[in-house]
Amino acid sequence: MPARRTATGLRRPQILDVTLRDGGYLNAWRFSDATVREHAKVLGEVGVPYVEVGYISDDPALEATLQCAPDLLRQIGEDTGQARVVAMLGVNGRGPQEVTDLLRPRAEVLDVVRLTCFVERVDHVLAAAEAVCASGVTCSLNLISITAYEPEELVAAVERVDRSGVAEWLYLADSRGALLPEAATELFAGVRAAWSGTAGFHAHDNLGHAVANSRIALEAGFDLVDGSLNGYGLGGGNTDLAEALALVGEVDRPRLASLAERLAAEMPPPPPFQHLYPLTGRRNLEQEWAPDVWEAHGEGSEEFLRSLSWKRYKDVGEILRRA
Repeated sequence: MPARRTATGLRRPQILDVTLRDGGYLNAWRFSDATVREHAKVLGEVGVPYVEVGYISDDPALEATLQCAPDLLRQIGEDTGQARVVAMLGVNGRGPQEVTDLLRPRAEVLDVVRLTCFVERVDHVLAAAEAVCASGVTCSLNLISITAYEPEELVAAVERVDRSGVAEWLYLADSRGALLPEAATELFAGVRAAWSGTAGFHAHDNLGHAVANSRIALEAGFDLVDGSLNGYGLGGGNTDLAEALALVGEVDRPRLASLAERLAAEMPPPPPFQHLYPLTGRRNLEQEWAPDVWEAHGEGSEEFLRSLSWKRYKDVGEILRRA
């Protein structure tokens, strides 16, 4: 993918690794300390510019990458070398003060915080984004489950974020893995026109379109796309990191393959409902709903999912009530 000329010079698209955070859904974030450090070290050496460690929390009962404690972030920063350290924060009911308190001990060792945000929660999350920016950390507002909304709703939300002047990055996340390339082209063009800052895209691969959609995002002028080793991620998985890197430049496939083998040793067997994820993508369902469908329908889950229409579902109850 060639560099693009902007008012300030050339801008080359970049890749953000989400293996430890999104891949953590597969093993409950039970990565060994040695693997976390080796992951950061190798990605830094092969030139991945952004490494996402996990989620931010002060709950000491959680796994290391679900806390992103200051000491861990500092160590990752040292291991990655030039790569930037990223963490995600689910705002949920957190107010600005709680966000400030969480970031205060982490701000010196954290480069980017990504805030997850449903379209209807934009105003609430913008208040948290102000707290992130006040801490001196780059703030990304990540609009999630984008196929749950009409394109016009998404563009209006992006315009609202742009007018606020708060977040420096804005991400679109195809959380359901339901986005078709033909729909992505128009959507990305509309969002890029509405957003003046850094734009990113996070794909899921339920339908096998993660790489294609990531390429379309870059062609539309987006600056970042996410990837993970072996495509490790919730549900249908993410864009494979090697393929994402190949979209923007050279990739050291042997080293990434060796690192992926190490992580594979810490992954459990897939759940019994793994085969449902292509169907959940075809019906535009959240990844997290697959276990509920399996519990309700068991071996009849595929037949049940095929009976559903494609809709912009907002709640799992909408489909389970059809049983």
